[in-house]
Formats: sequence, structure tokens, C-alpha cells
Amino acid sequence: MLILDCRSADKYKENHMVTARACVTVIHPELGCLISGIELQKYSMILLYADEGCSPVGSTKARADSPDLQRCFFQLNALGMDPVILLGGLSAFNLLYPFLCTPQMVLLEPERHTLTVYPSEILEEALYQGSAAQASDYRIIKNLHITHVVNATTNCPDAFPNTLTYLRLRLTDDAQQDLVEALPLASRFINSALKGDPPGRVLVHCSMGRSRSSALTLAFLMEHRHWTLLHALRWLKERRACSAPNINFLRQLLTYEEMLFGSKLTSLEDIRR
Repeated sequence: MLILDCRSADKYKENHMVTARACVTVIHPELGCLISGIELQKYSMILLYADEGCSPVGSTKARADSPDLQRCFFQLNALGMDPVILLGGLSAFNLLYPFLCTPQMVLLEPERHTLTVYPSEILEEALYQGSAAQASDYRIIKNLHITHVVNATTNCPDAFPNTLTYLRLRLTDDAQQDLVEALPLASRFINSALKGDPPGRVLVHCSMGRSRSSALTLAFLMEHRHWTLLHALRWLKERRACSAPNINFLRQLLTYEEMLFGSKLTSLEDIRR
């Protein structure tokens, strides 16, 4: 992802999204693009933001409020790119994720490797999915305001049992693991936490945050969002690209879907397309 800060250089120096580049280093206001089209093609997403703003791109208000962002958007568009504009701008993002904003420039690959990698946000300010290492990092727990944790590992201990509420499910990521009890248990636990007074925030994790945790998250989305497995899986993949429940778990999730809805709505062929 290429993140471009389309505000003034002074504002960029004060605070910006982690790894964001000032747009003037990429898009020159008069000379056009400073990065070749071939280089830009390497990015799967190009995100632009200004201070704030929700007006449609190209509208009179948008051109008046954020001219640099508009210019950057249309220059990239002319180069065949399809940039995305952050709704609400940096002000809205900073309210939700102040810990992902910084005055420092973090551009080089070695610098990026020193950054804290956060769990994936599956439902905004509610449900997160990640790894055992992330579940053991108190800074992550504190910044995301996590109150409840589903631990789906066999041997990683609950990191903060005195401050968080845990559901411990000792699951193995293999063809023999039966999820018949784990799926409804996790689903009820997550739902109860999110509907608490006050509402909690839940982190679901296994070792790497790929297979076991994905199966439990999908079960919750099917049961309490009333989504088909296919819909839930697509939603999850968009928010956590590395999610990959093993084939045994997928088959059990198909059975769970049929139990919830009374008929088979998704097939393995649907999932593999």
C-alpha cells in the first residue's frame, strides 16, 4: 500500500499516518508524477488523505477544501491508477487510531520492520483477529481497548488473566480437530462481550492468526450477523488477507452453516473460486 499525505509539508511534519509519504515527493504539482508508472503498478492500493472531508471527489466543495488531494487523485487516475480517498481524512483516522499516527518519517524497509504490527480489525472498534504474539503485547491490548480474548492455541498461556476475560479453547490446526463444541462456545462468548454494558472489544487469536482464529471468527459472523459462510469469508479476507482456515475447518463450517440456516448455502467450490 502507498499512503499519500496530501496536506501541506508543515502539517505532514507535525503528524501523519505511519508510513505515509508527503504527496509532493510522489506527485509534483506542476511536473506530474515523480514515481514511474511501472513503480506505481507495484502497489495494490494507493490511499490519499487530507485533513478531513467527505465531499464526492471532483465536486466544487472537494476542490475548494483539498485542492492538492484532488490534483493528486486525478493525476494518478490519468496514469491508470485507481486511488482511494480516506473518508474523513486524517482528523477522523487520528480520533480512532492515534497510535498509528506519528511526526516521524518511516519510509525505508528496515524502519518499517521496527513498527508494531496490529491485529486486523474485523468489526470496527469491536472484533479483532491476530496472532499469539500480538495477544501478548500489552501496548496493543491497551491501544485497541481489548477487554476479552479468545485464545485458540494449545500451549500459549493467557497473557493478562488478571485484567482481561478469556475463553481458552485448546485447538490444534489439523485434520483431526473437532470444532463442534468450539464454534458455538466462541460465538456466544464474542457476542456476549460485544453486547455487554459497556460493550467490550474482543481479540480472537491462535498462533499466527490464520486458521483456527479464522474458523472461530467466521462462526460468529455466520451466527450473529446472519451471513452465509461465503459472505463471511469474503468479509474476513478483505480485512485479514492472511486468513486461511484449513480444509477440515472449512468442511465443519459448512456443516455449521447448514445447522444455522437449515440448508446448505455455500459449497467448497464457491469458496475456491
